[in-house]
Amino acid sequence: MKTLIFDFDGTLADSLITYFHGFNQVAQDFGLPKIDLENIQALKQLSAKDLTIKYKIGPIKLTKLVYTINKNLSKEIANLKFFPELKNVLQELAKDYQLGILTSNNRENVRDFLKNQDCSELFDFIHASKSIFGKDQTFRAMLRKHQLRKNDILYFGDEARDIEACQKVGIKIAAVSWGFNATELLQAKNPDFLLSEPKQILPLIKKLSDHS
Repeated sequence: MKTLIFDFDGTLADSLITYFHGFNQVAQDFGLPKIDLENIQALKQLSAKDLTIKYKIGPIKLTKLVYTINKNLSKEIANLKFFPELKNVLQELAKDYQLGILTSNNRENVRDFLKNQDCSELFDFIHASKSIFGKDQTFRAMLRKHQLRKNDILYFGDEARDIEACQKVGIKIAAVSWGFNATELLQAKNPDFLLSEPKQILPLIKKLSDHS
């Protein structure tokens, strides 16, 4: 394992509530009902695809919606925090591995976040794509652009669509349950690994290194 790649929202950055608030701020403009913030656990049981079906959001509307939320929340996203213990974990990993970020957020938002966390130097690259679905194509584009071999990669993501995309491409994934999707939904997609807290990352990497 040479390269460790992280999803941004929900995996590195604790952005769930921020995004739900951002959605509610623009929901009326897109003809959508607001999210009941007291019912978040139920929403975590739904994949991104399930949510678009539930709220009747087509591909074009979804692209515009995500762009608008990311733009409106740029300052809030930059001021978010890492999930607990993650910063220390990343600092340890960066000593021996190439670290990258793959995100559907704006690259500028991610850069500002890392700058505010004094972690800009930890990551070798940020690969940003506006594509929400078809993430397997985003993975393939990332492999080409950064000249990566899929067998050398472990990806960390918090959504069912991350698992599905990795399985299509042939990249190993460690699904994390501290983000957008609940443990049960992630487990049902059969990820290579399933983590419940950031402190489990270092033992996992050590185990994989010892067996490589």
